Amino acid sequence: MSYIEFEIAPFPTFIKAGQGVFVKGTKHLKRVFTVFDLLYVKSGELFITENNEPFTIKSGQYFILVPGVEHFGHKGCFENTEVYWLHFLLEQEYSIVENGMGNWSEIQRSEGDFVRPAKFLFRIPNYGSIQNVNFVEKLLENVVSLNHQTPDFPLRQQIYFEEFLLQLQKEALNIPTAAEKVVEETLKYIQENYKEDIKMENLAKVLHFHPDYITRCMQKTLGMTPNQYLNYYRISQAKRLLSSTENKMAAISKEVGILDSTYFSKLFKKIEGLSPLEYRNIVNRRKGE
Repeated sequence: MSYIEFEIAPFPTFIKAGQGVFVKGTKHLKRVFTVFDLLYVKSGELFITENNEPFTIKSGQYFILVPGVEHFGHKGCFENTEVYWLHFLLEQEYSIVENGMGNWSEIQRSEGDFVRPAKFLFRIPNYGSIQNVNFVEKLLENVVSLNHQTPDFPLRQQIYFEEFLLQLQKEALNIPTAAEKVVEETLKYIQENYKEDIKMENLAKVLHFHPDYITRCMQKTLGMTPNQYLNYYRISQAKRLLSSTENKMAAISKEVGILDSTYFSKLFKKIEGLSPLEYRNIVNRRKGE
């Protein structure tokens, strides 16, 4: 396995990200890119060749294409394949090495002082499987969110991107924290039951943890409570239905577990910065472009 080695600080610079679908039978274009291009497959399979070596990127896996090396899709997708893509830049030198690191003590090179920052040496696999899928996909969703209404959004994208890289490094070391394990189980439960009336006492009973502890783990790891994530996930599912169906708002609201369609519209606007109808119109216009 190859690793991309680079020094921090500073962190790599986020450029742009998005989410798309390779329709069955299509493949990635052939090119030589000038920046790093990270591909994460949410569902399906993607077939990529880089530097004459073929790779199959399956659901829950990622691949980092390096600058200056030709890559192309060597085979069409067998099914519709949903991917996140993320472009970033390294201002400092980087190396491709064959060995990873065993623990965090190998990564921190200096502690820093009052005038110099701490230094770290990251080694991230350029191809691998994600362990904490729900958590990582939540970070990627934050990076590519359509909510561009706030002027600080580009800055927040950089922050989410840094969290994502940090998670890749932690997974390479196989050191998930106790809080991350609780969050993983919480997200799994919410995603499997979001259409139902989820209560904290039911969640606590399933996870065998006190509700306050679950909430603290969520806030520490994701910056939101279980209820906030439930709302976010319901709205993310509503966005999928708004873009892929012609269902009425009341039907979509009920489908994602919100019985009051008026509350649904208010919640959607609070999270996305625009109404469900405005969102559907934007998506339809983009499809026509």
